[in-house]
Amino acid sequence: MKRKCTELLINDHKVILRILDVLITIAEDSERNSQLNKADVFGILEVLRLFGDEYHQRKEETALFPTFTSVCDHAEVEAIRHMIHEHDEDRSLTEAMEDAVRRSSPDDFAMQARRLDEMLRTHIFKEDKILFELVNSSLSAADDEHIVAAFEAFDKAFKSPRHDRLLHRLQMLEWKYLRVAA
Repeated sequence: MKRKCTELLINDHKVILRILDVLITIAEDSERNSQLNKADVFGILEVLRLFGDEYHQRKEETALFPTFTSVCDHAEVEAIRHMIHEHDEDRSLTEAMEDAVRRSSPDDFAMQARRLDEMLRTHIFKEDKILFELVNSSLSAADDEHIVAAFEAFDKAFKSPRHDRLLHRLQMLEWKYLRVAA
């Protein structure tokens, strides 16, 4: 049975994929033109860092993963450790992109952006299609309610004018780089 907590995280993943679409387009433009639009790059990296890491990954790491690991078997605990390792890899790649921008290196920025894009798309696929299936079959309705309540508390703390500003920035960058009105 599907659990609401995994549905909420899948919705977050859809936003992260939108962020990656913009990031890759900016990276390709930067590489093709041999220059960086630092304002746009730092803008999309801020959206990625705040939404992807401080919001989404923190929800997984502080609410979903602890509850799931308390009810799953040892092999599934290893899968969670691997997901956390990939979250750390995401953070490192984001830092590497920021460093490339500070050094005014469009080629290095583009390379790191492609690495992050590939890693995150694979990570999201693994969570959506494999991990969340395990979560859905392992969690009780009470566990799901507990996690959803934790997500709601997290949302209340995070969702603010800052959250609206981030999503507005993402929409503006989507229009500029993808000609998509989100």
